[in-house]
Amino acid sequence: MPIRFCLALALALCALPLSARADTKAFTLVNTTSKMIVKLYVRPIEGGGERIELLKKKGLYGGKSRKLTITDNSNACAYWVWTVFEDNSFYDKREAVDFCEYNTYTFSD
Repeated sequence: MPIRFCLALALALCALPLSARADTKAFTLVNTTSKMIVKLYVRPIEGGGERIELLKKKGLYGGKSRKLTITDNSNACAYWVWTVFEDNSFYDKREAVDFCEYNTYTFSD
């Protein structure tokens, strides 16, 4: 009986990362512009989810990169992206960005 329990527990633990992957998307944000990105928002295109701010009040200077994770408890892959720079200019990406397919998102001048 303990062997069956251990096997069941091992299978359950192996399944955890697979279920977690469905609702988290990790990617690297690369800023090759001369301006600091002060806010980066994403919102799932499907389902009307809420807008999520990913930099959490920690800007990303030009020439730097940072690994970010979208955790929105959805199976969405396609997101709108809206970015605010230090001079209050912004970039509004109207095409879908598929964070399940791409693991790097780059801003450039």
